[in-house]
Amino acid sequence: MKSRSLNLLIFLVASMVLLGGCRTGPPVFNVENATINTVSGTEPKLEDVTRAIISAAGNSNPPWNMQVIKPGHIVATLHNRTHMAQVDVEYTTKGYKITRKDSADLNYDPEKGTIHSGYNKWVQRLDSNIRIKLNLL
Repeated sequence: MKSRSLNLLIFLVASMVLLGGCRTGPPVFNVENATINTVSGTEPKLEDVTRAIISAAGNSNPPWNMQVIKPGHIVATLHNRTHMAQVDVEYTTKGYKITRKDSADLNYDPEKGTIHSGYNKWVQRLDSNIRIKLNLL
């Protein structure tokens, strides 16, 4: 009887390990072709869009570190404990997009296009904060 219980326990533990290894994250969340809409209804200056995007980073928790690469391109980096997420924010006076650039300790799988769900939450929060700031222009 003890042998049968032990075999069952070994089977259950092995099954849990195998199933845990098969778990995949959700697809990587990217923002494509987001339109800039302002309260004034006028097209903003590129410098105003840059300031709004940089300002949005501070409202995220944890905050994103923004580095302006050139007009119309910011690289945003977020560090949370052992995790790192990095995105390209490319923009004009009419719209913007946010795409994954790099990550660490977030189980990114390039073949499946999946990543840890925390990454998507951070990017969605950044996108929401950018929309809020841009709407105020």
